[in-house]
Amino acid sequence: MNGTVNGQPLLSVTDLRVGFATQRGLVRAVDGVSFDLFAGKTLGIVGESGSGKSVTAKTLMNLLPSYARVEGSVMFDGRDVRELAAQKEKHFWGVEMTMIFQDPMTSLNPVKKVGEQIAESLRVHLGRSRKEARDEAGDLLETVGIPEARKRLSQYPHELSGGLRQRVVIAMALACSPRLLIADEPTTALDVTVQKHILDLLDELREERGMAMILITHDLGVVKGRTDDIMVMYAGRTMEQADTATLFSTMRHPYTEALLETIPRIDMPSHTRLVPIPGRPPDLIDIAPGCPFAPRCRYSVDACVVECPSLEGHGTAHVCACHKPVGTEAGIAARAANEQQGTTPTGLDMGLFEGAGSRSGTGAGN
Repeated sequence: MNGTVNGQPLLSVTDLRVGFATQRGLVRAVDGVSFDLFAGKTLGIVGESGSGKSVTAKTLMNLLPSYARVEGSVMFDGRDVRELAAQKEKHFWGVEMTMIFQDPMTSLNPVKKVGEQIAESLRVHLGRSRKEARDEAGDLLETVGIPEARKRLSQYPHELSGGLRQRVVIAMALACSPRLLIADEPTTALDVTVQKHILDLLDELREERGMAMILITHDLGVVKGRTDDIMVMYAGRTMEQADTATLFSTMRHPYTEALLETIPRIDMPSHTRLVPIPGRPPDLIDIAPGCPFAPRCRYSVDACVVECPSLEGHGTAHVCACHKPVGTEAGIAARAANEQQGTTPTGLDMGLFEGAGSRSGTGAGN
């Protein structure tokens, strides 16, 4: 099992900031994100489209365009990842750190056979002969559960179903036995019947190989039971971060609660109305002062409009950026006042949430 020395994290990200210069101004895609990931553990990064999840992953993988402005520190087992990028290190990405993307067809060359695409990384990075690489490619396809694996080596991507193509992409990512696997919405392009199989496969492979994994998704239901820790992102910032069990039992940020309420539950009566998050994410060029989630938040107060909350502790390794956290006396009072008023200080109609209760309990906070 891959490990680290002296109990240090395999990956340590500190105050990561990523911007893109445009004619309208600087897009602050990632704004001060920090986290640690230990060998063999899984971190879930959750948030809506545009929250900064994928940009964070692409920064780690050195896949940003040349005009991106990157600040902060990214350390991988004691090595500066940004320095590795400057040195054009060719045997790091794809070997020690690999990534699976949303749509497998964007990761596969449509005019090359599946076996050639897997074998290529084995030859380039590990120096395997053509025969050795092809044999290992067949073994990898068997490892990821593809039936008639040897036959698939001679097929083209378009001859495979979406689920099989995603398994091929996973095999490619695992070819050089990476220490960190980043899975960016790995089941988005797949039908529901295949999604669970792919997610279970990733978790099994992580455990067998001792890899660390970052699982990126917009769905809190995907990360429950499959991750050790969760980081919830919004507008490029960390809204809440905790171990998975704590986050689901005592979530503190209104955005985390809102995400959870968009997920159907098996114990819901039929025809139960899900609660969508009203509004849309903010423009990352001209972000107003205050909390970026305030215009969509039923817990917002006057302070949320003018002052951006910092990450504060809510128990061991549980942080949340909120003036009136969910489940605390202050949060309960703020929401009750808004319900009585009918609107929040930002003008959000509280009638949109009628019939929606807190999914995280209403007891006082830690």
